[in-house]
Amino acid sequence: MDQFGSFTIREVDVDLITDSFRVSGTVRTRFDRMTDILNQLTGLHLTVEQATISEHADPTATVAAPSAVVATNSIILLSAPSLTGDSSAEMRIEKRRVRAQLAIPPIRVTGTIHVSIGSRPTDGLLNASDHFLAMTDAIVSSGAFPELARTLPAVAVSRDLAQVLLVADDERPDELLADILDEETAEAWLRDEG
Repeated sequence: MDQFGSFTIREVDVDLITDSFRVSGTVRTRFDRMTDILNQLTGLHLTVEQATISEHADPTATVAAPSAVVATNSIILLSAPSLTGDSSAEMRIEKRRVRAQLAIPPIRVTGTIHVSIGSRPTDGLLNASDHFLAMTDAIVSSGAFPELARTLPAVAVSRDLAQVLLVADDERPDELLADILDEETAEAWLRDEG
């Protein structure tokens, strides 16, 4: 850990996915929440140190590098298992849990988003200025690249790159997304048409 002004900078292990690559390594940050690492970034690139880079099309062709610079607008998902994600009590806004699914080719992420009490679930997805959204109890799947499948306690996902966004119905909040959209249709949406 380094001291920078009044902030403590620390190294955090991260794993991120773009539409073509997976990059693992560490980032230096002062933030405790994954979404803040990306949403509060002052530049257009995230530097990942001690990086391991693999291509979805050929996961055996892995490259190691002292650092990799990743365009933030290409990141579709970031996980950082060591971050708690807790905000301070004075900054906490009361929220409710809503099941959601985001189709961000080549992956689909199903999990829980947290929206402000009194707002509609779509408001939590669409009416925010942040580019990255926190999702808990996330299940990542990919028809094109099954090796990307995983279950993660929390992730930051790109709201901007999501092509299809689904939320559980307000009338029936316990309704499963599988009841709204069958897996075959979801997989068809994620297939590359080109």
